[in-house]
Amino acid sequence: MIRLGLKGRPPGRLSLEGVTPEKLVGLAAPDIARLPLLDGNRSGALGDWFDVAVAAGAEDRLVIVGAGDRLDDIGAGMARGEIVVEGNAGAAAGLAMTGGSIVIAGSAGHGAATAMRGGEIRIGGDAGDQLGGALPGEGLGMHDGIVIVAGSAGRGVGDRMRRGVIIVGGTSGAFCGARMRAGTIVVGGALGDHPGPAMRRGSIVALGSVKRLPPSFADCGVHDLAVHHLLARFLARRGLPTMAERIAPLRRWYGDLAERGRGEIFTQV
Repeated sequence: MIRLGLKGRPPGRLSLEGVTPEKLVGLAAPDIARLPLLDGNRSGALGDWFDVAVAAGAEDRLVIVGAGDRLDDIGAGMARGEIVVEGNAGAAAGLAMTGGSIVIAGSAGHGAATAMRGGEIRIGGDAGDQLGGALPGEGLGMHDGIVIVAGSAGRGVGDRMRRGVIIVGGTSGAFCGARMRAGTIVVGGALGDHPGPAMRRGSIVALGSVKRLPPSFADCGVHDLAVHHLLARFLARRGLPTMAERIAPLRRWYGDLAERGRGEIFTQV
């Protein structure tokens, strides 16, 4: 097991891109401390900001102690192993990750799970805007994987999402599922304004209150579908039994018809 202890709150932002379990396996603590670390627009070393320790145990497990909201790109590009963040994470946690798992005890900043292609991210607190979104200039966002947020999420959850599952236990901000192409988003709390604009495919399941749906979504009545029961089992297996119990017959809304879309938003009856 590799342990990184943050020495103090940095005045700027630190990028941990490339500091992933598969790249640290087999390295001694002094070698890890010498690895490059981007400190704002300056190059430094990992040991400048972190105390590094290597202990017996799972060699592909990385624990970041004393983490804060200025640690960006945690787990960016990781393919295997586990990262445990004891604290908050900055922007772009899990950026373009393809496998493995990230567990964040606190909250995560803007753009967690951006362009994610596999693996699992669990966030114990809240998530910022553009959860599971796309890189600037890219046409598709999250491609695959699972993201579970215990708290609330900001604007643009699943923007341009292509595949995968995003679960938000609390509320979501405006424009949830915007330009969505496929995948599933489950929101346990209130669904923010203007969900599903330009949605082509995919599903948004709103288990809490819904203030207003766009007029370009058509009411298709109440349904008790087999996929709802599969989703309930999935939530229960992920340790979310309370949310699973709320997957009952749901009202289906079809759209975005302004884009000739075949997406769907499910709401409580």
